[in-house]
Amino acid sequence: MLTHGILNAQLAHALAGLRHKDLFVVSDCGLPVQPGIEVIDLAVAFGVPRFEQVLDALQPELILETGLMAQEAQGAVAESWVRDRFAVRLEYVPHDGPEGFKTRVKDAKFVIRTGETTPYANVLFRCGVPF
Repeated sequence: MLTHGILNAQLAHALAGLRHKDLFVVSDCGLPVQPGIEVIDLAVAFGVPRFEQVLDALQPELILETGLMAQEAQGAVAESWVRDRFAVRLEYVPHDGPEGFKTRVKDAKFVIRTGETTPYANVLFRCGVPF
């Protein structure tokens, strides 16, 4: 049995399969996900686990290049949760619309669904490499 790191088997497997330039999402509990995209559903109840708790667990495990968030998240607490944990260049698009965040989710390998209820607590990360 693992004693540290990511203990959720589905999440650990998905993270181990990430390669350079792959995309994945960490989302609040309400983000719509298009059919065919794997959802790793960590949500137990509203607020459990928190978006920031999942970011904390992911931070030591990954090398990331960029993050994409909704423009509506700029200046909000969800943006600070991402900025405080990851030294990535953040880009912004509208939450809705043909080029919006919800539409961009279709490019992700998987979505990690948290129990977060804070508006716009969603980020699309692009993986980097450690060399």
